[in-house]
Amino acid sequence: MAAALRILYRWSVVVVAAMVGPTAFAFGTVDVAMFDYPPIYQAGSDKGVAGDIVVAAFRAMGTEVDVRFLPPARMIKYVAEGKVSCAVGGRVLFDDPAVASEVSVGSLILFVSQTFLYDKRRFPNGLKYSHLSDLRELHIGALSSSGIMGYLQRTGNLRLHGNTTHEGLSRQLQAGRIDLWATVDLTGYHYMRSVFGGEAENFDHTASFNRGDVSFVCSRTRDPNGVYIRQFADGLARIKRDGTFIQIMAKYYGGRSRINPDSLPDDIRRRITGKR
Repeated sequence: MAAALRILYRWSVVVVAAMVGPTAFAFGTVDVAMFDYPPIYQAGSDKGVAGDIVVAAFRAMGTEVDVRFLPPARMIKYVAEGKVSCAVGGRVLFDDPAVASEVSVGSLILFVSQTFLYDKRRFPNGLKYSHLSDLRELHIGALSSSGIMGYLQRTGNLRLHGNTTHEGLSRQLQAGRIDLWATVDLTGYHYMRSVFGGEAENFDHTASFNRGDVSFVCSRTRDPNGVYIRQFADGLARIKRDGTFIQIMAKYYGGRSRINPDSLPDDIRRRITGKR
């Protein structure tokens, strides 16, 4: 009887796998691509605020995550071609029609407050502007192929300079080779401390110019029936309910009270601040 039940179970697994697609039974592991953008996504035991949330959400569903770090352009290409199952980034990265038709955009993870870092010695009165076009005479650095670069490129008439690393951009700003560094608030704080060191007090950031999304995206080839999309959504809902989500955010912002409300998904933001 026991042997018959084992055979029946094995056949039921085969049948279900055929119905939902092979990615649902990837030995309890999903591969997710990210690009190095500390501390939003970062290599190491800690995967950055968005990376840690992705790992926690899948673990809440009993699935491990194999995080792969790739340059932004290659990450986009690989998820569109089905060389990786899923990826994390702003929706703007996947807007190209050739890419959009090959991916499914799932849950929003969080928002990033996009801002400009500048040297206060060059702008002693601060840097204020009404429209991005007001900055067209300044040299602005941004990570090549990133969501911020794409956003600024669509604005037009800006003097944009790409770099493949954040450290390179921070060094350019420090040396005065660019006037502004377009980045997100957490990344700016991270590099002001790690690269500028004692000079960090000479740098500041402007008000946010955009609230960019960080979303979960999967390949239609590798996840044709949306198994990973649904699994991540369910896991994300679980860690929001049990407090893990806020704990991760607080870890990277240096405390719960220091979390930028603009970074929170609207459901969490309403719960914490009472504001829409």
